[in-house]
Amino acid sequence: MKWRTRIKSIRVTKYDPKNRDANGHYILVDEWTSISDVGRSYEGQVFTMEQYRTIEEKYIQAVEVLIRKTGTTHLKLLSLENHSNETDLDLAEGKTIPRRLVKEVVRMILQEKVWSKLVAKNQFEIHFGYDYYMYFIGESLTDEVIEEFRKIDGLYVEEVPSPYLD
Repeated sequence: MKWRTRIKSIRVTKYDPKNRDANGHYILVDEWTSISDVGRSYEGQVFTMEQYRTIEEKYIQAVEVLIRKTGTTHLKLLSLENHSNETDLDLAEGKTIPRRLVKEVVRMILQEKVWSKLVAKNQFEIHFGYDYYMYFIGESLTDEVIEEFRKIDGLYVEEVPSPYLD
């Protein structure tokens, strides 16, 4: 793809970079990494579904910022893996989903019901990693967009290449 020659990649996560070691590994704080961690204790507190949903909404908000700023009307599903039959959506590899369904698809990815890259042709890609990592890749990541990400309280933006580029 032509746009990949001018690629920019950032990681947007709930993980505060000040808690990384010298190699960039997030090991200094014990935190939840998945919806399956709801009910477990971290730092002496039980992690609740309400706390999970608060962070999930922030991730979805970041995706919505990029979609809104770029005027994207639809995204394509690539590398789709379906891990659950708990969906009314007809998801398939290469399928294009309209903007109105993106929030639901992102929620399913974050909840590990499906996995997929979300792609806006020649604009950007969104990748999701293990342990609740999210990557935005593409020339659409302007300073204005990145500043909007930074305004989402509780999310951190770092210039880190996505490990899911192929």
